[in-house]
Amino acid sequence: MSSLPAASSGPETALEVQLQDVTQALAAARTQVEVLDAVLDAAVRALAATSGAVLLVDEDAQVLRVAAELQRPNPAEPLAVWQDGPLDAQEPAAEVLRTHQALYLEQRAGAVAAVPMVLAGRLLGSVVLAFREARPFTAEERAFLDTLAVHGTVALDRIRRRSLNTGVPDERPEPPPVDARAQDAFMALTEAVGSEIDLPVLVRQAIAVLQGRFPGASVGHYVQEGELWKAQVWSEDMTPELTAVITAGLPAETPLIARVLEGRQPVFIDGWNPEEEQISPSEAYASAAGYPLLVNGELHSLLAVGLRDTPRWSEADRGIVRAVGRSLSLALERTQTARRLLRQNAELQARTRALEAFAALTRDLALTSDPLLLIQRAQEVVMSMLTDGAAMYFEPQGDRWVCRVQSGDLQSPELQIQIDAGLPYAETHSLLVPWTTGQPYFQNVHAQRTDQLAPLTGHIAASATLPIRTGGRTVGVLAFGLLRQRTWSSVDRVLLGTAVQSLELALERAAQTRTLDEERVALEAFTRFTQQVGSELDVDVLVREAIALLQETCEVDVAYLELDGDLYRATAWNPGYDPALLSRLQEGFPLRRSNLALILRDHQVAFIDHWDAAGEWILESVHFLAVAGYPFFRSGELHNVLVMGSGASATWSERDKGIFRAVGRSLDLALERARQAQTLREQRDALAARTQELSVATEELQAFSYSVTHDLRTPVRHMIGFLELARKALDGKLDARSARYLDVVEQAGGQMNTLIDALLNLSQATQQPLRLGMVDLNTVVAQIKDTLMPDLLTRHIRWEVAPLPTVCADADAMKQVLTQLTENALKFTRSRDPAIIRVYAEDQGSRWGVFVQDNGLGFDPRYQDRLFNVFQRLHSAQEATGSGVGLASVRRLIAKHGGQVSAAGQPGEGATFGFSLPKDMEQARR
Repeated sequence: MSSLPAASSGPETALEVQLQDVTQALAAARTQVEVLDAVLDAAVRALAATSGAVLLVDEDAQVLRVAAELQRPNPAEPLAVWQDGPLDAQEPAAEVLRTHQALYLEQRAGAVAAVPMVLAGRLLGSVVLAFREARPFTAEERAFLDTLAVHGTVALDRIRRRSLNTGVPDERPEPPPVDARAQDAFMALTEAVGSEIDLPVLVRQAIAVLQGRFPGASVGHYVQEGELWKAQVWSEDMTPELTAVITAGLPAETPLIARVLEGRQPVFIDGWNPEEEQISPSEAYASAAGYPLLVNGELHSLLAVGLRDTPRWSEADRGIVRAVGRSLSLALERTQTARRLLRQNAELQARTRALEAFAALTRDLALTSDPLLLIQRAQEVVMSMLTDGAAMYFEPQGDRWVCRVQSGDLQSPELQIQIDAGLPYAETHSLLVPWTTGQPYFQNVHAQRTDQLAPLTGHIAASATLPIRTGGRTVGVLAFGLLRQRTWSSVDRVLLGTAVQSLELALERAAQTRTLDEERVALEAFTRFTQQVGSELDVDVLVREAIALLQETCEVDVAYLELDGDLYRATAWNPGYDPALLSRLQEGFPLRRSNLALILRDHQVAFIDHWDAAGEWILESVHFLAVAGYPFFRSGELHNVLVMGSGASATWSERDKGIFRAVGRSLDLALERARQAQTLREQRDALAARTQELSVATEELQAFSYSVTHDLRTPVRHMIGFLELARKALDGKLDARSARYLDVVEQAGGQMNTLIDALLNLSQATQQPLRLGMVDLNTVVAQIKDTLMPDLLTRHIRWEVAPLPTVCADADAMKQVLTQLTENALKFTRSRDPAIIRVYAEDQGSRWGVFVQDNGLGFDPRYQDRLFNVFQRLHSAQEATGSGVGLASVRRLIAKHGGQVSAAGQPGEGATFGFSLPKDMEQARR
């Protein structure tokens, strides 16, 4: 099997080759023009830009001036125009210098890339590229431009220093070189290292340059390890004793090191004293120097120089050390950038290979939705890029980790048996860590005690476990066990991370596909059942149709159980149902004993794989491998259960689950519809019977009322007639008492006539059909006032009649209603002076409200519901006369119009009686 590439391996990309070429060109450049031309040519060619320019900051640091420009030869392209501009301009070249960050404008009509040229905080200029169309910039292209700008900046600074031949402040801690010897040293090291990125080689080149300038000098390069600074590279002229001391490590409190660390500036010590400097085997040296090597502003390492025959550092010698140190720092910065680019390139290549592999995998598995098959193919793809070993996928089930799918051989039958049996959940830390943290867990050397499986895992050299997430939650852990030692590099981690991401996307797609398939199958089952049952309301027919559909589509046995007391009995089943099991179910089964009931009572469909007939207390169901149940509740109680069993498979497929849910849901709706239809039929029959009873009672009541009003009128007329004859016959012979008796009889007869008339009006109000038309209530009220006026001459009455609407009503009925309400108001205001009668209307949206208000006796609002009933009175005959029928007639007449009556009042504060009528003619007719 092929192995993953190391950080520095793999074929060089075109950009890497161009970067090496331009680095050599910049190292050989002797003028600013050569530097800028090399940078522009490389940038324009590498990224296929239309044109490019380098703009440099002027001496006053106020203006960016075009120092070089380049346009690709293309007659179809217009010549680019590059212009000088202020540093605060809103242009890419200026903006990158303000932010110290590269700028990539990808979406505009013509894309632009701008990279700053900054050295130790000093703004030198910008490199700007222009493109004809919008385009994205890859991570590799961006890294190339960043590195190119760094190299160009260093080369430009070198050229400027050489041309000036004197130091120029550059804002670094140490002063610049002060003479030609220092400049030569700087250039010598810069040219010697070239494009080298190996750290020991760079340091040895610096040592060689320093020893060439200082014959007999000793030089060491120190790196911090814990609390000590240890020499990593040193000159070969040191004594064995001194070499042993510096390689063992010098403490940070060593005076020379402490002073360099404190100031982060070069330290020069004249008259070296080994005892004071706490480096005893260094008596051979007369002076020493320490230089802090800074990379991107951070302390990287130290460079120490010891001179044997020179007790004092001259300014020129100090300049040489500064120049070499500065050159080495720049080389280290370039090395770090180059290594970062190589690492990024390697990661990109690994990610690209993984993506290509998983793109092919996705294409291969585009037609499958089996998650285990997807995982197995992913394992095979990853293992093809790793050393010998195995890939496993685990999911937690109860207190065990169950391996669902495996690729590769662990080379240990005992370990394989343990994995097949399931690993303990809490003790298997290599799986528990990614499961609980959601982060990958890499072991370069697999710890044997990690999973409590020693010595079975003694041959596992390295391992990696990664969580698998779908639907926003962790569903399992992907584990890799390698039989050969491996250090998991960043490239390895990128590849495995990419593999997991691609697998998760494939699993998400598969889950969505399965969901769509299940929904489609369920919809088809739902539709088919609905079509078959149509508007059927017979429960037995509905259940038989559901059983037949399930048996046909899922190839299962189905039974329908109904609650009978404490038992569930089978009332319907498919043909061919097992006789022994059917007999048991017909006898009745206490469902509460089964695990099936525990799921069903939670209002959930139950799917039980690997059915255990003995454990479920139904030995007759031993031929079933899997069982499912759909609950039907009535008033919160589990009343029926649809049960299906499979003798062909121990697990339910998503298809069968979808069909069962759909048929169960459809049957539930159909049964509920049947129950509702039955309830409606019962309610309809009861209502029809009640209506018939009321109709008979109404007819009898109407006949009775009519009979009473006619049969009583003759006796009353006779009584009053004979009373008149008696008065005439006894004229002058009656004493006062006898005359009063006759008056009382006469008044009673008059009241009797009034009551008979009221009952007759009430009967007519019920029976008489309405003749609807538009009625002007203003005219009606005016007529009522004219009619009543002769009887009101002796009373002080103040009428307040507001404008009234024209309504859709029966004119005679409206006159009768308003007359009754007006007479009622006049009757209860006899004791008021003045009596105030107010008639007004309110617009109530779809209705008109009409009210008659008075300032009379009022009434107790607790009894207002009795006001519109027959013979209901709230006042005594002494307070107000009346038949007790008038308001009942009002209510019946208004009800026939589709309206309502109302009353409001307080004792002694008057009352308001009113009614509402619909504005719509059709509503009034109804």
